[in-house]
Amino acid sequence: MNINKAIRKQKRSFKRFRLSMCFIFFMLPVILYFTKTFSTFFLAYLAVIEILIIAAIIISLDKDTLKFEYNNKLIIQNGIFRDRFIILPDKVEVVHTLNNGKDLEIIIILKSRVRNKRIKKIDSKFLKKHIWAEKYYKNLMTLKENREYFYLIVNKGGYLKYSLLDLIYRYCVSSYFTEDAIKSIKEYRN
Repeated sequence: MNINKAIRKQKRSFKRFRLSMCFIFFMLPVILYFTKTFSTFFLAYLAVIEILIIAAIIISLDKDTLKFEYNNKLIIQNGIFRDRFIILPDKVEVVHTLNNGKDLEIIIILKSRVRNKRIKKIDSKFLKKHIWAEKYYKNLMTLKENREYFYLIVNKGGYLKYSLLDLIYRYCVSSYFTEDAIKSIKEYRN
């Protein structure tokens, strides 16, 4: 599968969706105006539909947005409502991916929080939810005693996450990549 082609298709698909929603958003009041039915029921119904259209566009934008860059540190923005994560490459310990159908989740385990409160500490909830992490976490705890580890989950952006994963693989040289992460990187590079 050519991921770059899929990224272009994904961008076009999101653009078509937003354009069609904008068309519907502007056409509904025009149709109501030309039919000259200004009852309170139709106006309230139109207002509810307009609010739902705006909500759908905002949710689509949030789901589609993943911005990342590398300037001696990795800067990731996961969605439009989220903070920017600044990650130093030598602080990345383990990178894992979860394939949920066509959607990919990148889970990054870090040595430190790097002044960002949205990066969460690994706790028992995380280890229960992600069973694969327990093995790596126990291994890390035996190698480096009683050190705190943190995690970050990148779940927005669709196929752009493959590019981010490749960037992490290129610059976070000292980190460990699980078999699933390496499989996803190979899929992107082929």
